[in-house]
Amino acid sequence: MSTDSNRSPAAKVMDEAINLAVEGRSPYPEKAAFIDADTPQAGHEIQRAADEGRSVVLVAADGSSRVLKPVTGPRSSVHLI
Repeated sequence: MSTDSNRSPAAKVMDEAINLAVEGRSPYPEKAAFIDADTPQAGHEIQRAADEGRSVVLVAADGSSRVLKPVTGPRSSVHLI
């Protein structure tokens, strides 16, 4: 039995991103936070990343992902790209 089945979807996508970055072709922003969308603390983690000016890779249970990028300005927010 593989221990990979015990890992969160965000951890799996982050590992893939690291491998692609090593090859120089990661589709994700540098220093992005990889967050599982289905966890109770997801909103808090997204807000923390936005406050730090970091992008977010929001990962669903099926492994699909969306990238959220922070917007700088008088009112910080995150928007979907």
